[in-house]
Amino acid sequence: MAKPVAVSVEHVTKTYPGVDALIDVSLEFQLGEVVAICGANGAGKSTLAKLISGVEPATSGMIRVGDGKPVRRLDDAFAAGVLMLHQEPLVVDDFTLEENLRLYDLRAQHGARSGKAQRPPAGEVLARVGLGDVPLSTLGRALAPGQRQMLALGRALVYDHQVLILDETTASATESYFQLVQEVVASEKAAGRCVIFVSHRMQEVFGLADRIVVLRNGQFIGEREVAATDTGEITQMMIGESLAVLDRPEKHIEGDPVVAVSGLAAGSARDISFEVRPGEVLGIYGLVGSGRSSVIRSLSGRQTRRAGKVQINGVPSYPKSPTEAMRQGIAYLSEDRHRDGFVPDFTNRANLTMCCLPKYTRRGVISTKREASLAKDLVDRFAIVGGTESLTSSLSGGNQQKVCVARWIAAEPEVYLLDEPTKGVDVGARARIYEIVYNLAALGKAIVVISSEADEVLLLADRVLVMREGRVILDRKTAGLTSDVLAKAALSEGKV
Repeated sequence: MAKPVAVSVEHVTKTYPGVDALIDVSLEFQLGEVVAICGANGAGKSTLAKLISGVEPATSGMIRVGDGKPVRRLDDAFAAGVLMLHQEPLVVDDFTLEENLRLYDLRAQHGARSGKAQRPPAGEVLARVGLGDVPLSTLGRALAPGQRQMLALGRALVYDHQVLILDETTASATESYFQLVQEVVASEKAAGRCVIFVSHRMQEVFGLADRIVVLRNGQFIGEREVAATDTGEITQMMIGESLAVLDRPEKHIEGDPVVAVSGLAAGSARDISFEVRPGEVLGIYGLVGSGRSSVIRSLSGRQTRRAGKVQINGVPSYPKSPTEAMRQGIAYLSEDRHRDGFVPDFTNRANLTMCCLPKYTRRGVISTKREASLAKDLVDRFAIVGGTESLTSSLSGGNQQKVCVARWIAAEPEVYLLDEPTKGVDVGARARIYEIVYNLAALGKAIVVISSEADEVLLLADRVLVMREGRVILDRKTAGLTSDVLAKAALSEGKV
């Protein structure tokens, strides 16, 4: 017996100025199933999610929810029981955790749903999404990106709904958070609700979904039952070709350290010591809140150090600002691209070239011709959608991440500090970023990579530090290590 239809997408097209984001897409989503929407960056995945949730209207076609209610705006979707967790989570910085959980009460007071409905206790909800130890009075601005994602997920447990849309919800989440997401999704399915999620992580797609829908260039390419397909087929459907398997190149690490850190304390990190030699990639792995981001933020002038010494090529380094760090040859790629990655009102050209002004500036005058040439080269090399003159803020999340990575490549620093470099990018772009890291190492650059994915750390890094509660628990070469070893070290008590 067929399950009831939760959402019907009927010949939907969505056009932006100069771009057809979706072209005549027709789909059905059923209650009691979990569906993954996959596709390369710019395929139309997030656009489809926004249309279903009423964030934006379709240019043509119709979206219906439940018993045929049309969705044309946000209030239509909310009244019909559709909730969406956006790629950049809706968290109000000046609201407490509890206030952020009840955020939709503000909407409900002016819409069809009552704000007086019985809600589960905030502490109980936060515990289900891994935030049980965070005080309810904590302000949203104090949360790390992964915690902000989980807080937004917790909000979905507070409000009645029939359809839950997750747009890259675990992009900043560690394996422990992903397990909590799995539990939430399983409970949603068991309750007879429909879960639609957008993801680039194949492990996540095959771990959560019953069915996979693939979009490419705004068009519906096909769908597969998870049990009847594999990552190779889905990847080929997404990008139109098979993806070559990447192996980390063999290399011999030698020479004096480019980066030498001793007794560093910053944020929740304390007594951190390590060295990175020319051509070496050091991975840092740990749960959200372990102090991993504080380490590299302090090296890049974005966070104050309480203690410790840092040397870059034997010279003491204590940058008091990102600009000062850049002058010392240190590049920092933030895990939060919207806060630290690019200027929203700048074009791709301006964002791509802003870190290397001296390359095309003489006597204080910018050579617009050389600037445009550099920007076009980066757009072509990284396959950034929108060309050089589109606003970076108008791009898909994956293309925004490409801009953030590409601009630091152009700056040619000695030290690369990369916090979640593949966050929100598709499998093809992810492989390209891996290749870039390998090439930078081959050029003798010193690289530090933070990732929430243990497999990614093992694929990129020559050596790995595992952090827990602000301290290094494990420091080993990655040869012979498995993702299970890293995960257990991050979760277990005691030194490994």
